Amino acid sequence: MSLVVSLSSPTAEEWKVDSAREVHYTNGSLGWNECNRSIEPIGKEFELVWTKVQKGGVEIIGLVTADSEEKKQDSNDDDNIDELKENYKTNHKEWTKTGKDVDHYKIMGLENLRWKATDNDIKLAYKKMILVVHPDKNQDLGGNDEAFKALVKSNNILSDIKKRRAYDSTDPFDDDIPTADEEGDFFENFEPVFESNSRWSNIQPVPKLGDMNTPYDKVVKFYNFWWSFKSWRDFTFEDDHDLDNADSREEKRWMERENEKKRVKQRKIEASRIQDLANIAYKKDPRIQKKLKEEDEKKNAHKNAKNEAKRKAQEEKEAAEKAEKERVEAEEKKKKEEAEEKKRIKAEQTALLKKGKIQFRTICNSFQPPQKIEDVELVIATLDNLQLGDLTKEMETKANIADQKAVFLVQLNAIQEKQREAERLYQEQRKALLNNKKEAKPERPWTEEELHQLAKAIQKFPPGVTKRWESVAACISTRSLKDVIAKAKSSQPTQQQAFAKPEAAPSGSDYDKLKAKVGNMEIKSELSSKVDLGQYPVGTTSNGTESTTTSAPSTVDTAKPAAKKENTTTTTTEWSPEEQKLLEEALQKVDKNAEDRWDQIATRIGTKSKKDCVARFKYLATVVKNIQPAK
Repeated sequence: MSLVVSLSSPTAEEWKVDSAREVHYTNGSLGWNECNRSIEPIGKEFELVWTKVQKGGVEIIGLVTADSEEKKQDSNDDDNIDELKENYKTNHKEWTKTGKDVDHYKIMGLENLRWKATDNDIKLAYKKMILVVHPDKNQDLGGNDEAFKALVKSNNILSDIKKRRAYDSTDPFDDDIPTADEEGDFFENFEPVFESNSRWSNIQPVPKLGDMNTPYDKVVKFYNFWWSFKSWRDFTFEDDHDLDNADSREEKRWMERENEKKRVKQRKIEASRIQDLANIAYKKDPRIQKKLKEEDEKKNAHKNAKNEAKRKAQEEKEAAEKAEKERVEAEEKKKKEEAEEKKRIKAEQTALLKKGKIQFRTICNSFQPPQKIEDVELVIATLDNLQLGDLTKEMETKANIADQKAVFLVQLNAIQEKQREAERLYQEQRKALLNNKKEAKPERPWTEEELHQLAKAIQKFPPGVTKRWESVAACISTRSLKDVIAKAKSSQPTQQQAFAKPEAAPSGSDYDKLKAKVGNMEIKSELSSKVDLGQYPVGTTSNGTESTTTSAPSTVDTAKPAAKKENTTTTTTEWSPEEQKLLEEALQKVDKNAEDRWDQIATRIGTKSKKDCVARFKYLATVVKNIQPAK
């Protein structure tokens, strides 16, 4: 049997037939390759084709058994012989013509098939025509040798693939293709055009256009075939120059070049025409349009889904931002309300405290003789709002001023006793800390070499030099920066003696040793003493008169008081309670930022100068500052 296959596999039963096969197959997606041959069902070549069949790379598009061909041939032989004899009688004289007008298909009796005739059809036709045209077979028809020669010539041309293609190219052919604007059914317009142009294909059989039910993958393969179309169409019949008319070899070669130029141009035109046909059909193909529409819909759906997701994400983001903004605003509002509430409570407490202080000062100002302002402020600064209110109420319950003052003095003595106790504890802790430091790390004495290096470094780097003490410390490798600075400060009064070579330690009493160490240095400065700003000397009042109250002396603690305190007289001028009250009112009423503030304050008081007002304010500020740590 003859088997024509392409792009998929035949059944196993079809391969079991023990006869030759004519195979057409391709290499799949890489393009179409021609392979027309008869294959016996044995050997490696058959195994190779069978492997491709098993992989699904071959498809049956035609199947003809040898038995059916023989039966068909036998049934048609008798009818064809009579018809051929009649044709010979009528047209044998035309067969003897020469030139381009000879119809070789008609001579062979294949005018109905023409280019569609296969090699087998040509062989069979030649065998039939021999029985009619051969001189030994047509004596009854007059026996014509010229007709027999014409038959042999036609058979030679049609049997040779190259000569046949050159001859087939001379057949009239319609090169027109449908336009992009042509209306009507797509398959009716384009299928005949593809069918007629398939005759020029090197690969046979050519895939069909199909219909709306054709699978999309086959449609794609169809257009891939036509986009890679390989034409065998020969344009030698349109040559401008006949090589037989050349007078020399040079002229013949020139004719060949000119003819080849024209053929190349015609082949390009033919390839462009086929490409245009495939492109126009691809654009108008309803199957392609349907697929593209589906892809566009899918793409748009994906795009819409993406946009929808993006929109939702944006909405969620905006909602989150809005919620966060509302939360922040709510927190800020809450904080603001809390701050305002705290401010209001603080203002109320401040007003109450101020009112309590005013009441307390009013009662204290009624004492005879008046109580010192420092004592009154000490009590106010030490007690909190509740304690100060309780003390004020207790004083108000007393009938006379003496009892009120007694209550005040009891509270004052208790506060002063606490301050003295705190001072004593502080001094003890400080002394213990100093002793621990001395025991933990005794100071290492300076050697003669270190003192000499320090003296040279101080002279080398005078005051004003950038990073002076770092440079000085760098010259003494055995001492730290802290040790260098401490030694330099302790040696500043007598630098020459401090850096001088130490003398031998004198023998004798401790006084002699101290005298030898100090030398003849004179102390010209006056003896300094600490002034206690917290009280007047014992036994006096703020106006300089002696007090009849037998109260303990008032002391004021500082953050780090000195070890010994001496009671001295105040350095400020005397201020009466009325002047003190006028000063406090002026400080509250006069704007702090006014340039002539202290002039206005002095004017309001009347009896004090600007300088006295400033000094009194600084003095009171120092008293209050030193009192506050005792709370």
